[in-house]
Formats: sequence, C-alpha cells, structure tokens
Amino acid sequence: MENTNMTIVAAVLVVGLLVGAGVGYYMAPADAGDGADGNVVTVSKNPLEGKTIQIGNIVASTAGLETAVPQYEDIVAGDINELLEKLNYDTELEFLIDTADGQAAIHLEKVQSFKAMDVSIFIGGGWSSQAQAALSYVNDNDMLMISSSSTSPLLAIENDRLFRTCPTDLVQAPAIAEMWSSWGIDAILILQRGDSWADGIYNVLLPELEARGIEVIERVRYAAEVTEFSSYLATMDNLLGDAIAEYGVERVGVQTMYFDEGVVLVSQTGDYPNTRSVIWMGTEDSGRSQRMRDDGGGMQQALRGFSSLMTPAKSWKWIELEEEYYSLVQQTASFYTATGYDAGWSLALSVLEAGSLDANDVAPLWPDVPRNYFGASGWVDLDENGDRKPGIFDIWGFTDDNSFTDWGQYNGIEIRVTWDDAKLAAAGIVRPGPK
Repeated sequence: MENTNMTIVAAVLVVGLLVGAGVGYYMAPADAGDGADGNVVTVSKNPLEGKTIQIGNIVASTAGLETAVPQYEDIVAGDINELLEKLNYDTELEFLIDTADGQAAIHLEKVQSFKAMDVSIFIGGGWSSQAQAALSYVNDNDMLMISSSSTSPLLAIENDRLFRTCPTDLVQAPAIAEMWSSWGIDAILILQRGDSWADGIYNVLLPELEARGIEVIERVRYAAEVTEFSSYLATMDNLLGDAIAEYGVERVGVQTMYFDEGVVLVSQTGDYPNTRSVIWMGTEDSGRSQRMRDDGGGMQQALRGFSSLMTPAKSWKWIELEEEYYSLVQQTASFYTATGYDAGWSLALSVLEAGSLDANDVAPLWPDVPRNYFGASGWVDLDENGDRKPGIFDIWGFTDDNSFTDWGQYNGIEIRVTWDDAKLAAAGIVRPGPK
C-alpha cells in the first residue's frame, strides 16, 4: 500500500530504535581489541538484522481464513515489509497463520504450539471464549496476546498479557439498552450462545435494561456447537406471541448474541411468524455481516438486525485499507478489519522498538506504543486494562435489497443514540419511539 506519510513514520521508528530498550548496542570487554586500555567502546548494530520477525496469528474459525490470510499476508505484512525495506533493514515480517476451528480448546493448543516454536507474541483470542481459555497459559509462560475482536468484560483485567485493539462490551451494554429504549421497546427476548462472551454481555446488559424499564421476557441460551435451531425458534415463537398480545408487536423485540451460527438460525425463522414480526437487534457487526447477506436466505431483511459498531476514523489509512481489502476479498471492510490491521502494526512497531521478539521485552511497551499510533481504525488509545477506549459507533442493519446500511449513530462518550428517522421512514420502517 502506497502512502506519502511513510517518511514521517520511518523517522519516528529510527528515533525509537536509537533510544529504545532493545537498541542493539553492546559494551565491549576492556581486554578485547580496540578499547583494551579501559575505554568503553559502543558499537551500533540492528539486533534484528538477518532475522525474520515471526508473529503468530490464530484466526478464530476456519471460515475466517478466507479473509484473514490475504488481510495479514498481503496487506499488513506487505505494508510493514515495505517500511522495513525503506529503512534498509535486513529483516522482514511474517505472520504464522493458523486457525482455532471455532474452539477454545484448539485455540489453547495452537498457543502452546507457538510457545514450543519459541514464538511468544501473537494475534489471537478472536473470540472471547478463546482468549479466556488461553489467558492463564499466556500469563504464566511469558507470552503476549493481542486481540482485535474479543469484547468480553470478563477479560478487562489490569496487568495481564492480553491487550485488545477493540472496545469491550462494557461499552456495548449501554449502547444496546439505549438503542432499545430510544426505539420505544417495552420487552425483549434474549437469544444467546452459551459462552463467556455472550454471558458477559448478558450480565452487564441486565442492569442497563432494568434502569430503562425494559422487561426481559426470557433468556434462551443454546450450546455454542448447536447447528439446528427449530426447537429454540418454536420456544421463542410461543414466548413472543404472548408478549405481543400484552405489549403490542411494535413494542417487542429480540436481542441476539451469536457468531456465524446466527446465519443458520436466521435462515430457519421462516416457519415461526412471531419471530419475524418483531425487530431484532444484535451485537457488534451483526447488522453488517457479509456471511448473513450471502447465506441468510433473505430472512435477515425483515428482522433488520440493528447493531452498533465503532466507526473507523475517515483517514487516508482507512480509505486505502478499505479499497485494498475489497479488491482482494470482494467483501466490505469493517471496523474489525481495521483493528486487525492496527494490531499487526502495533506489534511490529513494538518489536522494532524493543529490538527483540521476546514477549518480556515487548510487553512492557504496551499500551504506550498503540497509544501513540493513529491507525486505520483511528487513535488506538487503550485504557488501564489494556482495552480500546470507546468512541462513535454507527448503527448498522439490513435493507430490503439485501445490503446493509447505517440507520443511526451511538455516541459512546455521551451514551446517546440518534436514529436516522428519514431513512427509516423511506424504507417503510416505523420507529414507535419512547412512550
């Protein structure tokens, strides 16, 4: 990826290398060669010279490899190696990409495999259940895990070895509750996968809903490995029917917390009319899912699937990433595309600053390195737990022509939702509004 600001970045890196902990200087012994008279001889050397910078990368699911491989190999590594070449460093960066196959236990095995290979720095924990399963091992074995998409509040821990370039659900819970409240909903049914990520959202969401006077009709929780949802949908249909009779169809909704299995679930809603008569809202990028567009069978269109997703800063970095990503994978880039890009860059800059691939040398530079980095997603400012601070979120959802668009905005700083009522009305969508 070409950019005109590379000279500035290079200058910053050179300064960092000259003053950083891993500067690569060594002290010659007094009885060796020049300087044997007792004077100290300082010799400058790039400690990474001749080495390949290997950073692990565990993709959450096998399906995710389709986009992750070109994203990290072609875009992220390509851009970083372009900089290394301009700096005349005899080194290059390589991502060791593997997959957790959607399983927390397999993710831990992959982390252990990286450690056995002497790779202690990696991007992983894409799903919070995977990050949680590996965190103790990472902490106990001097590793460093960077996640670009884990959001569970349960992992917001000070002084651990997990850092996240995305905000947590401590931000998302009030966003969800405020979206329901501003829409004018009295009661919702919660449908969630049974894992630490969804449980974490549920736990922080309940008091937010209660504070706004929104009733939870029922919590329908399914095992993460489930692939057939007819029994769950039948239960939901009955519960929603009773709620619709009590509150009115315009005052009832469904809150979902799912991953890729949600595509199958939504595609099976056709036989359950009550599930299809109410508005659905999701989490993070539920309303901007390419897989839902491709495989939802059109069932997602009436449900809308509104969800808030933090908005990347509209800089040249985001624009170039968006264009290159689409040209490679024919899918629209999202905020999480950008947080993955920024995770790779922040790690690379940290390794260069430390002059080392040892996590014990690199980890102390976090969160300072990302805090001083303006990436494709914007300013990567991390809080005291090492998690991304909130900003402005767009509210995404599906359209009648099987696309997705932004239907409003959530201000994560002011905790305020603004719906685009003109766009909703043009699409024939009625927002009843608070009573």
